[in-house]
Parts: sequence; structure tokens; C-alpha cells
Amino acid sequence: MPNLDFTPLITALKAAPIANKELARVFHGRGHSFATLEHLNLDFYPPYLFLVGYEPLAEQDLEALTSQITKVIASDWPSEIDGLIYQDRSVQPVQSQVLIGTDPGSFVIQELGIQYHVELTRSQNTGIFPDMRVGREFVMRHARDAKVLNLFSYTCGFSLAAMQGGAYTVVNMDMNKGVLKVGQNNHRLNQFDKNVSYFPHDILKSFGKLKKLAPFDLLIIDPPSFQKGSFVLTKDYQKIIRRLPELMAPDSVVLLCANSPELSEPAFKALIAAHCDNQLIFIERLAAAPGFIEVDSDRSLKALVYKKV
Repeated sequence: MPNLDFTPLITALKAAPIANKELARVFHGRGHSFATLEHLNLDFYPPYLFLVGYEPLAEQDLEALTSQITKVIASDWPSEIDGLIYQDRSVQPVQSQVLIGTDPGSFVIQELGIQYHVELTRSQNTGIFPDMRVGREFVMRHARDAKVLNLFSYTCGFSLAAMQGGAYTVVNMDMNKGVLKVGQNNHRLNQFDKNVSYFPHDILKSFGKLKKLAPFDLLIIDPPSFQKGSFVLTKDYQKIIRRLPELMAPDSVVLLCANSPELSEPAFKALIAAHCDNQLIFIERLAAAPGFIEVDSDRSLKALVYKKV
């Protein structure tokens, strides 16, 4: 007999926006709304379901959940869902397992009219973070004719959103050449080939280059919480905040993001205030993306909008 009751997850799957055929969070156990399922998330990378476990999942539980999901696919989404992939993050390196269907390898998904290359079985990160959908929407709405700076750009999701929103030009910077290459491929996929640049540099050592390219009208800072050998959020974020004003045009908008449960919203705001030399004013915190129900918003993604004074 299985140890866990998966009813909340199965209910969420039946009600999920699968028919939209867009990237979506189906079940957000990590939001701590379901006591026994806090270690599980389920996403839809059309046409595949992607289950992520942050604690060990007993074999009988995994088999029971797979059986229940198979029945839902057959009854509710037979033509929309092709498979289920499970990623176990309780071990290092993470382990991936195809539970239904076949390994899709690299394939293309869509969100907000933009296409992305993703992989569900090759590494821990898939190529796009579903929780930042509202951030990408924000950038899309504020990018018209803007000169945009995208720091810690990863696979350039914010850059794609900016170009979709009519940006004049976008500068992407990330020290990982591999993810920048995926970002370039994403831009080609969407026919955003012009007025976009990619710099595989350590951001903390590249302010001289950025200052030459400045000023920017819209800036996005979305660093990892921890990147071995290069960035520790609680130690290095302030170094970026101190230099931001010199990269900004008058009335510039900046989206400052942090996804560390240990850094609360008040603490994040205090960090920004302590290091911006009174040159930034808080505007709003972006709402959570659809499906990301959180019991404690201080532990969830924080995406704060500021303007230059």
C-alpha cells in the first residue's frame, strides 16, 4: 500500500490549464499547502508532465502516483499529454526517470507567445523557470523602445520577453557560456536575431564594460541564491546594488529578484535600501505566478520593482 495520499495533486492535474498548451505549474507542493506532499512539484512542459521530488519518494508511492496520473491522462488529456518524467533532487547529482512515454530529449515549449528550448532529463535545470512567468510578463509590458540590461541571464528568458515587448536592444550577461548559447538559440527560434548581445563574463568583475554600454532604461537582476566560486546572494548582491545607479538612465526601472527562502521581503528591501545610496524607490512586489500558492510569501520568490529617483 502507498504511504502518501496524492488526491490533492491528482485534483490539481484534472483542473490544470493543460489545454492552453503552455508552460504551467500544475501542483505546488513546495508552497507548503499540503502537509504530506511538500516535497513534490508538478509542471506541464507541453506535451510532458515533469514531476520533481525534493525528498526520497518510496518506490510504492512512485508507482501509485504514476498509475493515478496515467488514468487521468487517459480520461482527461489523452491528446495533450505524451509522457511523465520524474526528477529526484534528493540525490546528487539529480536523477531523472521516464515514467510514462519516451525520453523527449531537447524540445520546444511555449509561454506567452514565446518559444523556448528545454530538456527534462539532462540536468537539474530545464532551461526556463516557471515561477518567473509574471516577471517575464512585466518585462514584456515595460520594454517598448527600451535599452535593456539582463544580468544573470541564464537562457535569456527576460531578453526574449523584452524583445517580444518591443525593446530597442538587450544586453545579456552570464558567466556560463553554455546557457548563453541556449539563449542565442532561443532568440533565433523566435526570430529575434538583431540588437541582442551576449557577454559570458563574471558580472562582479564587469562593471567597467557595463558602464560603457549604459545607461539602460530597464534592468533585470535575477541571480542564483548560490553559485559555487562566483556568487553568494547574501554576500554579493549588495555589490551589484551599489553599482546599479550608475548604469541607469533617469526614470529607469529595475526588477530585483531573490529566490532564497532565508531572505524575507523586509530583509531584501532593507538590503537594497542600505546599498542604493537613496537613488532607488520601491514601486511594487510582483504577484506570484499562477499555480504558485504559498503559505509564507517571505519564503517564496521575491521580484521587487524599483525606479530611479
